Amino acid sequence: MHLNFPSKLVLIGALYFSQGIPNGFFRHTVPVVFRDSGASLEQIALFYPALYAPWVLKFIWSIFVERFHSQKQGKYRSWIIPLQVLTAGAMVALANWQFGASISTFVLGVAMINIFSSIQDVSTDGHAVQILGYSERGWGNAIQVGTFWIGYVAGGGLILMLMNALGWSTLLVAMAVITLLATIPILISRGSILDNQSFSNNGSAKTFNGLRDFLGQPKVIKVLALVAAFRMLEGFIRSLLPTMFKDWGMDFEEIGLTLGIIAPVAALGGALTAGLFVNRLGRLRSLLVFGALQVLSACGYLILSIGSEGTNMSILLPVVIVDHLISGMTTVALFSLMMDWSRKRHGGTDYTCMDCIGVFAMMLGASASYLIAAYGGYAMSFTFAIPLIVISLVIVRRLYPQIKKDEHWKTLSSEKELSNEYV
Repeated sequence: MHLNFPSKLVLIGALYFSQGIPNGFFRHTVPVVFRDSGASLEQIALFYPALYAPWVLKFIWSIFVERFHSQKQGKYRSWIIPLQVLTAGAMVALANWQFGASISTFVLGVAMINIFSSIQDVSTDGHAVQILGYSERGWGNAIQVGTFWIGYVAGGGLILMLMNALGWSTLLVAMAVITLLATIPILISRGSILDNQSFSNNGSAKTFNGLRDFLGQPKVIKVLALVAAFRMLEGFIRSLLPTMFKDWGMDFEEIGLTLGIIAPVAALGGALTAGLFVNRLGRLRSLLVFGALQVLSACGYLILSIGSEGTNMSILLPVVIVDHLISGMTTVALFSLMMDWSRKRHGGTDYTCMDCIGVFAMMLGASASYLIAAYGGYAMSFTFAIPLIVISLVIVRRLYPQIKKDEHWKTLSSEKELSNEYV
Protein backbone atom coordinates (compact mmCIF):
# COMPACT_ATOMS: atom_id res chain seq x y z
CA MET A 1 0.00 0.00 0.00
CA HIS A 2 1.37 3.37 -1.06
CA LEU A 3 0.62 6.52 0.88
CA ASN A 4 0.02 9.71 -1.03
CA PHE A 5 1.45 12.96 0.29
CA PRO A 6 -1.68 14.08 2.21
CA SER A 7 -1.84 10.68 3.91
CA LYS A 8 1.80 11.00 4.93
CA LEU A 9 1.05 14.40 6.45
CA VAL A 10 -1.91 13.02 8.43
CA LEU A 11 0.21 10.18 9.79
CA ILE A 12 3.15 12.42 10.68
CA GLY A 13 0.86 15.08 12.10
CA ALA A 14 -0.86 12.64 14.47
CA LEU A 15 2.45 11.28 15.77
CA TYR A 16 4.03 14.66 16.34
CA PHE A 17 0.81 15.96 17.89
CA SER A 18 0.99 13.19 20.49
CA GLN A 19 4.68 13.95 20.94
CA GLY A 20 3.86 17.59 21.72
CA ILE A 21 1.56 16.65 24.61
CA PRO A 22 4.23 15.41 27.05
CA ASN A 23 6.65 18.09 25.83
CA GLY A 24 4.18 20.89 26.57
CA PHE A 25 3.53 19.34 29.95
CA PHE A 26 7.25 19.06 30.71
CA ARG A 27 8.35 22.45 29.47
CA HIS A 28 5.45 24.58 30.74
CA THR A 29 3.60 22.80 33.53
CA VAL A 30 6.59 21.19 35.28
CA PRO A 31 8.59 24.42 35.85
CA VAL A 32 5.49 26.13 37.25
CA VAL A 33 4.86 23.17 39.58
CA PHE A 34 8.49 23.34 40.73
CA ARG A 35 8.24 27.07 41.39
CA ASP A 36 4.85 26.74 43.06
CA SER A 37 6.39 24.08 45.34
CA GLY A 38 9.04 26.58 46.52
CA ALA A 39 12.03 25.47 44.41
CA SER A 40 14.67 28.19 43.93
CA LEU A 41 16.06 29.19 40.54
CA GLU A 42 19.36 27.52 41.49
CA GLN A 43 17.53 24.25 42.23
CA ILE A 44 15.58 24.46 38.98
CA ALA A 45 18.86 25.13 37.14
CA LEU A 46 20.21 21.84 38.48
CA PHE A 47 17.19 19.51 38.54
CA TYR A 48 14.92 20.66 35.72
CA PRO A 49 17.57 20.31 32.96
CA ALA A 50 18.36 16.84 34.35
CA LEU A 51 14.87 15.78 33.28
CA TYR A 52 16.04 16.45 29.72
CA ALA A 53 18.27 13.37 30.12
CA PRO A 54 15.97 10.91 28.30
CA TRP A 55 16.17 13.10 25.19
CA VAL A 56 19.92 13.50 25.52
CA LEU A 57 20.16 9.70 25.67
CA LYS A 58 18.12 9.17 22.52
CA PHE A 59 21.21 7.94 20.70
CA ILE A 60 21.13 4.95 23.08
CA TRP A 61 17.42 4.39 22.48
CA SER A 62 18.11 4.50 18.73
CA ILE A 63 20.43 1.49 19.02
CA PHE A 64 17.62 -0.62 20.46
CA VAL A 65 15.04 0.77 18.03
CA GLU A 66 17.27 -0.16 15.09
CA ARG A 67 18.23 -3.54 16.55
CA PHE A 68 14.97 -4.91 17.94
CA HIS A 69 11.74 -4.64 15.98
CA SER A 70 8.98 -6.66 14.35
CA GLN A 71 9.22 -7.30 10.61
CA LYS A 72 5.50 -7.97 10.48
CA GLN A 73 4.50 -4.71 12.20
CA GLY A 74 7.16 -2.50 10.61
CA LYS A 75 10.50 -1.34 11.94
CA TYR A 76 9.39 1.90 13.60
CA ARG A 77 5.68 1.15 13.82
CA SER A 78 6.39 -1.80 16.12
CA TRP A 79 7.89 0.65 18.62
CA ILE A 80 5.57 3.61 18.20
CA ILE A 81 2.30 1.85 19.09
CA PRO A 82 3.36 0.27 22.42
CA LEU A 83 5.22 3.43 23.43
CA GLN A 84 2.10 5.50 22.92
CA VAL A 85 0.26 3.12 25.25
CA LEU A 86 3.05 3.24 27.86
CA THR A 87 3.16 7.05 27.76
CA ALA A 88 -0.58 7.19 28.32
CA GLY A 89 -0.23 4.71 31.20
CA ALA A 90 2.44 6.85 32.85
CA MET A 91 0.14 9.86 32.60
CA VAL A 92 -2.66 7.95 34.32
CA ALA A 93 -0.25 6.88 37.07
CA LEU A 94 0.92 10.48 37.59
CA ALA A 95 -2.71 11.53 37.88
CA ASN A 96 -2.67 9.96 41.35
CA TRP A 97 -0.09 12.53 42.53
CA GLN A 98 -1.49 15.68 44.08
CA PHE A 99 -0.06 19.09 44.92
CA GLY A 100 1.53 19.06 48.35
CA ALA A 101 2.58 15.42 48.08
CA SER A 102 6.20 14.28 47.72
CA ILE A 103 7.91 16.18 44.90
CA SER A 104 10.14 13.15 44.30
CA THR A 105 7.07 11.15 43.25
CA PHE A 106 6.19 13.91 40.82
CA VAL A 107 9.73 13.91 39.40
CA LEU A 108 9.64 10.12 38.99
CA GLY A 109 6.35 10.30 37.09
CA VAL A 110 7.66 13.03 34.81
CA ALA A 111 10.84 11.04 34.21
CA MET A 112 8.85 7.98 33.10
CA ILE A 113 6.76 10.04 30.70
CA ASN A 114 9.94 11.60 29.30
CA ILE A 115 11.60 8.21 28.82
CA PHE A 116 8.68 6.70 26.91
CA SER A 117 8.05 9.81 24.80
CA SER A 118 11.75 10.21 23.95
CA ILE A 119 11.91 6.64 22.60
CA GLN A 120 8.73 7.34 20.65
CA ASP A 121 10.50 10.43 19.31
CA VAL A 122 13.32 8.26 17.93
CA SER A 123 10.88 5.95 16.19
CA THR A 124 8.73 8.75 14.81
CA ASP A 125 11.72 10.67 13.44
CA GLY A 126 13.00 7.52 11.73
CA HIS A 127 9.59 6.87 10.21
CA ALA A 128 9.32 10.47 8.96
CA VAL A 129 12.78 10.35 7.38
CA GLN A 130 11.81 7.22 5.45
CA ILE A 131 8.46 8.29 4.06
CA LEU A 132 9.19 11.94 3.16
CA GLY A 133 10.95 12.75 -0.10
CA TYR A 134 13.35 15.69 -0.42
CA SER A 135 10.77 18.01 -2.00
CA GLU A 136 8.20 17.01 0.65
CA ARG A 137 10.33 17.90 3.65
CA GLY A 138 9.57 21.61 3.73
CA TRP A 139 5.84 21.02 4.21
CA GLY A 140 6.48 17.77 6.06
CA ASN A 141 8.51 19.56 8.70
CA ALA A 142 6.02 22.42 8.78
CA ILE A 143 3.30 19.88 9.65
CA GLN A 144 5.68 18.21 12.10
CA VAL A 145 6.43 21.43 13.97
CA GLY A 146 2.89 22.76 13.65
CA THR A 147 1.11 19.68 15.00
CA PHE A 148 3.77 19.34 17.68
CA TRP A 149 2.85 22.82 18.89
CA ILE A 150 -0.85 21.96 18.84
CA GLY A 151 -0.06 19.00 21.09
CA TYR A 152 1.99 21.40 23.15
CA VAL A 153 -1.22 23.38 23.74
CA ALA A 154 -3.00 20.30 25.06
CA GLY A 155 -0.11 19.27 27.32
CA GLY A 156 0.91 22.70 28.55
CA GLY A 157 -1.52 25.57 28.21
CA LEU A 158 -4.80 23.76 28.68
CA ILE A 159 -3.59 22.01 31.82
CA LEU A 160 -2.50 25.26 33.41
CA MET A 161 -5.65 27.09 32.35
CA LEU A 162 -8.02 24.36 33.54
CA MET A 163 -6.09 23.30 36.63
CA ASN A 164 -8.36 25.07 39.10
CA ALA A 165 -11.59 24.21 37.30
CA LEU A 166 -11.11 20.50 36.54
CA GLY A 167 -8.33 19.38 38.84
CA TRP A 168 -4.99 17.69 38.31
CA SER A 169 -6.22 14.08 38.08
CA THR A 170 -8.90 14.74 35.48
CA LEU A 171 -6.50 16.65 33.26
CA LEU A 172 -3.78 13.98 33.37
CA VAL A 173 -6.29 11.27 32.45
CA ALA A 174 -7.55 13.48 29.59
CA MET A 175 -3.95 13.79 28.34
CA ALA A 176 -3.68 10.01 28.31
CA VAL A 177 -6.92 9.60 26.33
CA ILE A 178 -5.82 12.18 23.74
CA THR A 179 -2.48 10.37 23.37
CA LEU A 180 -4.26 7.10 22.66
CA LEU A 181 -6.59 8.73 20.12
CA ALA A 182 -3.56 10.17 18.30
CA THR A 183 -2.29 6.60 17.87
CA ILE A 184 -5.16 5.62 15.57
CA PRO A 185 -3.55 6.69 12.23
CA ILE A 186 -0.37 4.67 12.84
CA LEU A 187 -2.45 1.80 14.27
CA ILE A 188 -4.47 1.40 11.07
CA SER A 189 -1.50 1.90 8.75
CA ARG A 190 1.09 -0.63 7.72
CA GLY A 191 4.87 -0.35 7.45
CA SER A 192 6.35 1.14 4.28
CA ILE A 193 7.86 -0.88 1.45
CA LEU A 194 11.16 0.80 2.19
CA ASP A 195 10.71 -0.14 5.84
CA ASN A 196 10.19 -3.81 4.98
CA GLN A 197 13.08 -3.82 2.52
CA SER A 198 15.43 -2.85 5.31
CA PHE A 199 14.94 -6.26 6.93
CA SER A 200 15.99 -8.28 3.94
CA ASN A 201 18.38 -5.98 2.12
CA ASN A 202 20.24 -4.22 4.87
CA GLY A 203 21.89 -6.47 7.43
CA SER A 204 23.33 -3.60 9.38
CA ALA A 205 19.83 -2.73 10.52
CA LYS A 206 20.08 -5.84 12.70
CA THR A 207 23.38 -4.81 14.27
CA PHE A 208 24.68 -2.03 16.46
CA ASN A 209 26.65 -0.54 13.55
CA GLY A 210 24.21 2.22 12.63
CA LEU A 211 25.44 4.60 15.32
CA ARG A 212 29.09 3.83 14.62
CA ASP A 213 28.55 4.31 10.89
CA PHE A 214 26.91 7.69 11.44
CA LEU A 215 29.72 8.91 13.69
CA GLY A 216 32.24 7.65 11.13
CA GLN A 217 30.86 9.84 8.34
CA PRO A 218 33.15 12.66 7.12
CA LYS A 219 32.82 16.04 8.83
CA VAL A 220 30.20 14.66 11.24
CA ILE A 221 31.66 16.71 14.11
CA LYS A 222 30.99 19.87 12.12
CA VAL A 223 27.44 18.69 11.45
CA LEU A 224 26.83 18.16 15.16
CA ALA A 225 28.44 21.50 16.05
CA LEU A 226 26.14 23.30 13.62
CA VAL A 227 23.06 21.66 15.13
CA ALA A 228 24.23 22.38 18.69
CA ALA A 229 24.94 26.05 17.96
CA PHE A 230 21.41 26.52 16.68
CA ARG A 231 19.51 24.54 19.29
CA MET A 232 21.31 25.91 22.32
CA LEU A 233 19.44 29.20 21.89
CA GLU A 234 16.06 27.49 22.21
CA GLY A 235 16.90 26.39 25.75
CA PHE A 236 18.69 29.60 26.66
CA ILE A 237 15.97 32.02 25.61
CA ARG A 238 12.69 30.18 26.16
CA SER A 239 13.25 27.90 29.16
CA LEU A 240 13.14 30.91 31.49
CA LEU A 241 9.67 32.04 30.48
CA PRO A 242 7.44 29.88 32.76
CA THR A 243 9.33 30.72 35.97
CA MET A 244 9.86 34.34 34.94
CA PHE A 245 6.13 34.81 34.38
CA LYS A 246 5.41 33.04 37.69
CA ASP A 247 7.80 35.41 39.48
CA TRP A 248 6.06 38.37 37.85
CA GLY A 249 2.87 37.32 39.62
CA MET A 250 1.04 35.61 36.77
CA ASP A 251 -1.25 32.77 37.86
CA PHE A 252 -1.68 29.31 36.30
CA GLU A 253 -4.41 30.48 33.92
CA GLU A 254 -2.45 33.48 32.64
CA ILE A 255 0.72 31.43 32.10
CA GLY A 256 -1.30 28.69 30.44
CA LEU A 257 -3.00 31.15 28.08
CA THR A 258 0.24 32.94 27.21
CA LEU A 259 2.70 30.08 26.84
CA GLY A 260 0.36 27.15 26.34
CA ILE A 261 -2.16 28.59 23.89
CA ILE A 262 -1.00 31.82 22.27
CA ALA A 263 2.67 30.86 21.97
CA PRO A 264 2.06 27.46 20.28
CA VAL A 265 -0.43 29.01 17.84
CA ALA A 266 2.22 31.60 16.96
CA ALA A 267 4.81 28.84 16.54
CA LEU A 268 2.40 26.99 14.25
CA GLY A 269 2.12 30.14 12.15
CA GLY A 270 5.90 30.38 12.04
CA ALA A 271 6.21 26.74 11.01
CA LEU A 272 3.71 27.12 8.16
CA THR A 273 5.46 30.31 7.04
CA ALA A 274 8.79 28.50 7.00
CA GLY A 275 7.20 25.66 5.02
CA LEU A 276 6.50 28.17 2.25
CA PHE A 277 10.00 29.61 2.16
CA VAL A 278 12.51 26.89 3.15
CA ASN A 279 12.81 25.48 -0.37
CA ARG A 280 12.75 28.92 -1.99
CA LEU A 281 15.41 30.41 0.26
CA GLY A 282 17.53 27.27 0.44
CA ARG A 283 18.77 25.57 3.60
CA LEU A 284 21.63 27.92 4.51
CA ARG A 285 19.80 31.16 3.82
CA SER A 286 16.78 29.91 5.81
CA LEU A 287 18.99 29.14 8.82
CA LEU A 288 20.68 32.52 8.68
CA VAL A 289 17.60 34.64 8.05
CA PHE A 290 15.35 32.90 10.58
CA GLY A 291 18.20 32.59 13.09
CA ALA A 292 19.02 36.28 12.90
CA LEU A 293 15.42 37.13 13.77
CA GLN A 294 16.00 35.65 17.23
CA VAL A 295 17.67 38.93 18.16
CA LEU A 296 14.14 40.36 18.20
CA SER A 297 13.13 37.69 20.72
CA ALA A 298 16.02 38.39 23.08
CA CYS A 299 15.58 42.16 22.84
CA GLY A 300 11.84 41.92 23.45
CA TYR A 301 12.25 39.90 26.65
CA LEU A 302 15.16 42.11 27.73
CA ILE A 303 13.01 45.22 27.49
CA LEU A 304 10.21 43.53 29.44
CA SER A 305 12.54 42.33 32.20
CA ILE A 306 14.21 45.74 32.56
CA GLY A 307 10.99 47.70 32.72
CA SER A 308 7.92 47.29 34.86
CA GLU A 309 5.63 46.18 32.04
CA GLY A 310 6.19 42.45 32.42
CA THR A 311 2.60 41.68 33.47
CA ASN A 312 0.99 44.19 31.08
CA MET A 313 -0.57 41.71 28.66
CA SER A 314 -0.95 44.26 25.88
CA ILE A 315 2.84 44.59 25.82
CA LEU A 316 3.79 41.05 26.80
CA LEU A 317 1.68 39.20 24.24
CA PRO A 318 3.20 40.81 21.11
CA VAL A 319 6.68 39.89 22.37
CA VAL A 320 5.65 36.27 23.01
CA ILE A 321 3.90 36.01 19.64
CA VAL A 322 6.85 37.37 17.65
CA ASP A 323 9.29 35.16 19.58
CA HIS A 324 7.36 31.97 18.92
CA LEU A 325 6.74 32.84 15.28
CA ILE A 326 10.52 32.99 14.97
CA SER A 327 10.94 29.79 16.98
CA GLY A 328 8.64 27.88 14.62
CA MET A 329 10.52 29.17 11.58
CA THR A 330 13.99 28.32 12.89
CA THR A 331 12.90 24.85 13.96
CA VAL A 332 11.51 23.97 10.52
CA ALA A 333 14.69 25.21 8.81
CA LEU A 334 16.97 23.15 11.04
CA PHE A 335 14.82 20.00 11.05
CA SER A 336 14.64 20.02 7.25
CA LEU A 337 18.43 20.10 7.09
CA MET A 338 18.70 17.31 9.67
CA MET A 339 16.42 15.14 7.54
CA ASP A 340 18.56 15.89 4.48
CA TRP A 341 21.58 14.61 6.35
CA SER A 342 19.94 11.38 7.54
CA ARG A 343 20.34 8.09 5.66
CA LYS A 344 16.96 6.53 4.94
CA ARG A 345 17.84 3.05 6.15
CA HIS A 346 19.23 4.52 9.37
CA GLY A 347 16.90 7.50 9.69
CA GLY A 348 16.12 6.80 13.34
CA THR A 349 19.81 6.62 14.26
CA ASP A 350 21.11 9.52 12.15
CA TYR A 351 18.36 12.00 12.91
CA THR A 352 18.39 10.98 16.56
CA CYS A 353 22.14 11.53 16.92
CA MET A 354 21.78 15.05 15.60
CA ASP A 355 18.71 15.68 17.73
CA CYS A 356 20.46 14.34 20.87
CA ILE A 357 23.23 16.87 20.42
CA GLY A 358 20.60 19.53 19.89
CA VAL A 359 18.73 18.58 23.06
CA PHE A 360 21.98 18.43 25.03
CA ALA A 361 22.77 21.94 23.80
CA MET A 362 19.26 23.05 24.81
CA MET A 363 19.79 21.54 28.26
CA LEU A 364 23.07 23.42 28.70
CA GLY A 365 21.45 26.59 27.44
CA ALA A 366 18.55 26.20 29.88
CA SER A 367 20.84 25.52 32.84
CA ALA A 368 23.11 28.45 31.95
CA SER A 369 20.23 30.89 31.57
CA TYR A 370 18.71 29.86 34.92
CA LEU A 371 22.06 30.26 36.69
CA ILE A 372 22.64 33.69 35.12
CA ALA A 373 19.10 34.72 36.10
CA ALA A 374 19.64 33.44 39.66
CA TYR A 375 22.72 35.61 40.21
CA GLY A 376 22.17 38.52 37.84
CA GLY A 377 18.47 38.64 37.14
CA TYR A 378 16.40 37.83 34.07
CA ALA A 379 17.59 40.95 32.23
CA MET A 380 21.21 39.81 32.39
CA SER A 381 20.30 36.41 30.99
CA PHE A 382 18.59 37.93 27.94
CA THR A 383 21.51 40.33 27.53
CA PHE A 384 23.82 37.32 27.22
CA ALA A 385 21.49 35.81 24.61
CA ILE A 386 22.22 38.51 22.03
CA PRO A 387 25.95 37.78 21.49
CA LEU A 388 25.16 34.05 21.63
CA ILE A 389 22.80 34.49 18.67
CA VAL A 390 25.52 36.27 16.70
CA ILE A 391 28.04 33.54 17.54
CA SER A 392 25.61 30.81 16.44
CA LEU A 393 25.07 32.52 13.07
CA VAL A 394 28.82 32.80 12.52
CA ILE A 395 29.22 29.10 13.30
CA VAL A 396 26.44 28.13 10.87
CA ARG A 397 27.81 30.40 8.14
CA ARG A 398 31.29 28.91 8.42
CA LEU A 399 30.42 25.24 8.90
CA TYR A 400 27.64 24.75 6.35
CA PRO A 401 29.79 25.43 3.23
CA GLN A 402 32.54 23.20 4.62
CA ILE A 403 30.09 20.34 5.13
CA LYS A 404 28.50 20.76 1.71
CA LYS A 405 31.88 20.55 -0.03
CA ASP A 406 31.98 16.86 0.81
CA GLU A 407 30.31 14.68 -1.83
CA HIS A 408 28.93 12.39 0.90
CA TRP A 409 26.56 15.05 2.24
CA LYS A 410 25.61 16.20 -1.27
CA THR A 411 24.56 12.64 -2.00
CA LEU A 412 22.34 12.44 1.07
CA SER A 413 20.70 15.79 0.36
CA SER A 414 19.90 14.84 -3.23
CA GLU A 415 18.62 11.38 -2.23
CA LYS A 416 21.02 9.49 -4.48
CA GLU A 417 21.83 7.02 -1.73
CA LEU A 418 18.50 5.15 -1.90
CA SER A 419 15.51 4.82 -4.17
CA ASN A 420 12.55 7.10 -3.64
CA GLU A 421 9.95 4.42 -2.86
CA TYR A 422 7.48 5.05 -0.04
CA VAL A 423 4.12 4.06 1.30
